[in-house]
Amino acid sequence: MKPAALLIWFLCALWGVRVSSHFDHGAGPTLVVVTVTLVALLQLPISLPFRPPVLRAWLLVAQAVINYLPLLVTPDTWWTGGSAFVAASVLLVVRGPFAWPLFALVAVFEGVVAFLLGRETGDIYHAIVAPLNAGLVLYGLSDLIGMADRVRQERDELAARAEEVERLRLWRHTRGLLLTSLSTVERLVERARSHQGEVAEEEITRAVSVARETLARVRSLPPAPDPAPFALPVYDWRVVRLATPSLVLVHLIFIGQAAFNLTLHGADPGAGDVVGMALLPVTFGLQLRHLAAARAGGRSKGWTWTLPLQALATYLSVALGAESGLIVSGFLGGVVLLYLAAPASWLLCAVIVGVSGVSGVFSSGPVIGAYSACSTLLASVAVYGLTRLTRLVVELRRTQAESVQLAALREQLRAGRDLHDLLGRGLTTVIIHGELALRLLSSDPVRARVELRRVADAARSAMSDTDGLRDRVPRLRLADELAAAETALEAAGARVRTAADQPPGGAPVPDPLGSVLALVLREAVTNVLRHSSPKEVVIELTSVGGRVRLRVVNDGAGRAAPPTEAAAAPAPGMGAGCVHRHGSGLRNLRARLEAVDGLLTVVREGDRFELHAEAPVDHEVLTPRGEIGDCSGPGGAGQTAVAPRRSRELD
Repeated sequence: MKPAALLIWFLCALWGVRVSSHFDHGAGPTLVVVTVTLVALLQLPISLPFRPPVLRAWLLVAQAVINYLPLLVTPDTWWTGGSAFVAASVLLVVRGPFAWPLFALVAVFEGVVAFLLGRETGDIYHAIVAPLNAGLVLYGLSDLIGMADRVRQERDELAARAEEVERLRLWRHTRGLLLTSLSTVERLVERARSHQGEVAEEEITRAVSVARETLARVRSLPPAPDPAPFALPVYDWRVVRLATPSLVLVHLIFIGQAAFNLTLHGADPGAGDVVGMALLPVTFGLQLRHLAAARAGGRSKGWTWTLPLQALATYLSVALGAESGLIVSGFLGGVVLLYLAAPASWLLCAVIVGVSGVSGVFSSGPVIGAYSACSTLLASVAVYGLTRLTRLVVELRRTQAESVQLAALREQLRAGRDLHDLLGRGLTTVIIHGELALRLLSSDPVRARVELRRVADAARSAMSDTDGLRDRVPRLRLADELAAAETALEAAGARVRTAADQPPGGAPVPDPLGSVLALVLREAVTNVLRHSSPKEVVIELTSVGGRVRLRVVNDGAGRAAPPTEAAAAPAPGMGAGCVHRHGSGLRNLRARLEAVDGLLTVVREGDRFELHAEAPVDHEVLTPRGEIGDCSGPGGAGQTAVAPRRSRELD
């Protein structure tokens, strides 16, 4: 049951107790019934969380005026009206040292009024303990519901803030490492350009070695320290600490009321009354045993026999002709709700409430029957609600810290992915042109210097790309990446053919899709440079039917010595010519396209390799899930489809 529904059930039960108590004294449908109803209705907006403090204060004033209005108009009909509601509202609205004295003052005022009106001793006792008992439980339920909602809401906010903090921390950490490495590469290349012979060769070799080491770092999670400590908000835990004492006090008040009724009205108690009083300590002990385990999130050891034993101790006096055990039957109902699964728990609780009501009807009439049923329901909901909500708040608090840690870890993984996608091509260009410069150094020094200039340009470009790591979603312009891809491929000796169409309306591809396709293109070009010796590369960007498609095709696949993410031989069960990559590159692309409702497909036939990426222009934000799909099929289609399993984020 949701916390708000639990609160409504308690308010309805408390209203039923107050109204039936009024009718039990023969007052009739007077102004008190109307005012109790209005006071109960005002309690709902006061108890529900996130109400403005000023509004709650005015509602408390209105509630108090309405509650005590019959005392001024028709004092003879006053039988402890809705003061329990007012008492709870005082604790919810008034903060500081005056809250609890005012709470006690409500109960004292009720007792004084009952005494001045000449009520009997039992009625005076009831006038004092009723606001204390019900008001304390209502305060606990209301405040626990508010705290649970606050913790749940702040958990998401804290996770988002933790991601931002971790992203900034990782950016500072990795940027320092990368700038140092890339600056070293640039410095070594400049020294190589100013020297000849063995000195130049040594400097180029060192530059390539540094670039390779940096690329290895880029292709894995950055070696950063533990996530930055993140301070969680400080809550007022009084209501959590008071939940268990409140339950104990509620039980003691009910047991005290049973003992008081017996000594006051039972001048000649029967065997059932004596047995009922003798078994009250047993009932109380079993109740505390069950609640202690339930508060910890489980069931007590041997509960399958201790719960029936509590039921026997509760109803044995009823079987002997007395009703003293029924006053604590609501405690049994609360344990049933905590220990058994719905709907069986609620059906059994309804039976417990019904037994109390039927017993009251046969012994004293329908009014007492209604009073007994509402009292039992009130106690059941109080026990269940305080225990369940306390456990919920503690659990939410624990998962809040876990949520922050997981958010920081997810941000580390995202940062590693962005690091790979943003800097992979630049570092690969440094390595390729550095190795080419080494080969040309003795045979063609002029061209070797050209290659060294390209190495220096690539290193500077990679250094500027590190600034993009600061953004949670790297922002790249697709047009710039198309031009950069053509330049990088032509510098590697490939002939590049491009064909680019604009989406409908002639507007550029909108973000985040434009940035995602730019990153896909960058990674595709990086793979071409690392895993192939292409003679021709085709890059096509088209828009058809509201979907943007990017196609990159190259020959010469497999001619270069493949590094860690090169195409592997077909795995068992996969079609002939199927490419199945386990590196982070394609997984990164798949995750990015999945987030914009896109699809990635790669095809290899002989030395020809094709990459297809497509996504709708108007996409929904999706939660990335799924793995690189198997490309087995009849006849070996030779495809690896990276198909997302879509999961829309909940609002």
